[in-house]
Amino acid sequence: MSLRQGDTRQRIKDEAMRLFVEYGVEAVSVRDIALAVGMKGPNLYAHFRSRDELVNELFAEGYAAYGERLAAAAAAADGFAAQLESVVRLICRMHDEDVVRFRFLLLTQHGGLANIKPDDPSNPVDALQRMIADAIAGGELRQRNAALLAAMIVGVVVQTATFVLYGRVQASMSDLADELVVACLGLAK
Repeated sequence: MSLRQGDTRQRIKDEAMRLFVEYGVEAVSVRDIALAVGMKGPNLYAHFRSRDELVNELFAEGYAAYGERLAAAAAAADGFAAQLESVVRLICRMHDEDVVRFRFLLLTQHGGLANIKPDDPSNPVDALQRMIADAIAGGELRQRNAALLAAMIVGVVVQTATFVLYGRVQASMSDLADELVVACLGLAK
């Protein structure tokens, strides 16, 4: 792929994500995306076979990028409580730094997660679950179901982000980080 094709492909992805977040995936057509990029609809098919392929690629890339950052944050902290705090604070920052991508992942997670392979090292939920399982194995946490605790922690953070998205909570995720850390650590006790 030439550099120019790569630039065009990235512009398509950027505009598509913006449109998907603004109007919803189902409301945005290939033609809408092509117009936003300044090309004709059929030309977009030279880069993506379908809107679904584009959505799936955007989700997989964004989800993996977040997973890699979360795993790195956890690895840099010493002990479960510090790891969990680091991860929760990073999620809050990532939301505030890249609202469009975070909202895209949030809005498309139910369809996108079906395409993520179990035990993928870049899966953020699996990274959290491994962190919990390691803390249980190391005696930092009591014996419990690591998957259930991961689900509960994800629920606290993701549902809060959903409330922020829809204006039910009037604050940035970073402003809520202290309370979210306390809530997540409380679940882990």
